[in-house]
Amino acid sequence: MATEREHLRQAEHNEDFVGTFDLTRTPYLDWAATVIFYAALHYIRALAARHRIRNISRYAEMDNLFDRLMVFRRNPGVYEDYRQLKDDSRAARYDMRRFSPEEVMGLRDEELRRINQFVRTQLAAT
Repeated sequence: MATEREHLRQAEHNEDFVGTFDLTRTPYLDWAATVIFYAALHYIRALAARHRIRNISRYAEMDNLFDRLMVFRRNPGVYEDYRQLKDDSRAARYDMRRFSPEEVMGLRDEELRRINQFVRTQLAAT
């Protein structure tokens, strides 16, 4: 079971990896969307670990986390951003969805950025 710090490091690692793509030219936008989702997942799991929830092993348990923790219930936009990234990642992996560079940049610069900032703000406050 990973710690808060380990999840943060993995999220940062995933973000660094996405940063190696030239999103305007790469043929791997599907993978970039997937890595963005996994970065968000690790940010959220870092906050869960802070609240001593570390035994998340399925996506359904991740979804339930948003109902379990008050910090997420008070901030429903976090779940909406997470869900957008999750759905797009799943579409990339299973439905072979094709993304435009602008769509992937939006996932990175909007949903992921908001999740990153929310989690870091919460971790700094507690």
